[in-house]
Amino acid sequence: MFRKLLTRLALLGLATSALAQPVPPEDEAAFTRQAAETLQRSLSSGTVTVQGPLTLRVGDSRINLDRIHDFCRRDRANCADHLNAFLQDMAVSLRERDDKPKADALRIVLRPAAYVAAARATLARGNAANSLDARPFFGGLLAVPVLDGERSVKLLGSQQRDELGLADDEAFARGLKNLRDRLPPLAVEAPPLPPGRLGTMSPDYYQPSRLLLHDDWAGLAAAQGGVLVVAVPTTDRLLYSADDSPAALAALQVLVGETMARAPNPLSPQLLRWRHEGWELIPAP
Repeated sequence: MFRKLLTRLALLGLATSALAQPVPPEDEAAFTRQAAETLQRSLSSGTVTVQGPLTLRVGDSRINLDRIHDFCRRDRANCADHLNAFLQDMAVSLRERDDKPKADALRIVLRPAAYVAAARATLARGNAANSLDARPFFGGLLAVPVLDGERSVKLLGSQQRDELGLADDEAFARGLKNLRDRLPPLAVEAPPLPPGRLGTMSPDYYQPSRLLLHDDWAGLAAAQGGVLVVAVPTTDRLLYSADDSPAALAALQVLVGETMARAPNPLSPQLLRWRHEGWELIPAP
């Protein structure tokens, strides 16, 4: 189950109470208990149980706290806010899980292979017949179909896809169309850059998904003299450059690594170069 998190604290009902709370404990068992108690207070129905260290369960939904706990170990000052944002988004997602899927809500996101493996296992535990169609992209990333909600994003399992009356290819095509319709034009988000400059698109849950819309990048690549290098260090951020010199690539690689190390939602350390025939993986310097 994917969610939008950590970007809307002003809208969260838990944000105010989080300010009065002590920093969540580092101990895994204590951290898990506190998360369970906080999530339970946010649900109008359903029981939150501790399944193990950094693992909660609500009905047939399994909630992994590994990544948010790892973030909290690295950033104690912002831990309470981020944990409460995570749990509030999860509460919304749980409330929305029984909603009927709609084709207009289909999107495609990029996620690491390890995440997809865990997601498939979670779906199978709920129902062995409910599978997840994820397609290889680059550098260990996979394209994953999801359903976009008001404040949460859910995996599109095969059962939900069948409810929509779509085959795998049709679901992916509709998800990509919806992405293109939803996202601001690339020309607005990413003006051409001179060599030596780095562009950062505004944070958005679906920014990395722009890489799936390969042909949309042709104009920017041409405007930059045929040189376009991109990176998606987190699940809501996309960086781009017009400089593929060894020094520039090395500097960008360092920035990507530092960004991933600080973020609770790292995505990929890879750099990609745009080519007419498709994206090209740039070897680490």
